[in-house]
Amino acid sequence: MWRSLDPLVMLSHMKRTTLVLDAALYAELKKRAAAEGRTLTDVVERALRLGLAARSPVRRARVGLPSYDLGPFLMSPADAEAVAGLRRSGTSREEE
Repeated sequence: MWRSLDPLVMLSHMKRTTLVLDAALYAELKKRAAAEGRTLTDVVERALRLGLAARSPVRRARVGLPSYDLGPFLMSPADAEAVAGLRRSGTSREEE
């Protein structure tokens, strides 16, 4: 069974949208459409389909970083007074 070739029927399943394109990109798309004897819509649709079909870059595997046990804290980081005292004096408890 043949479907109607009426352009309005053919376009009824398509969605319309507005794209904001860089002027140079728009000019390149129009130039390509003219060179290929196709509509701007055809060129943009094909470019979008190719872009969506392209494989996204493969994510690299996570790298395991080394960790070290440096032992217990020499003082509590929550002890604001002791930390402020070290900042003022520029020394550590080991040096005292």
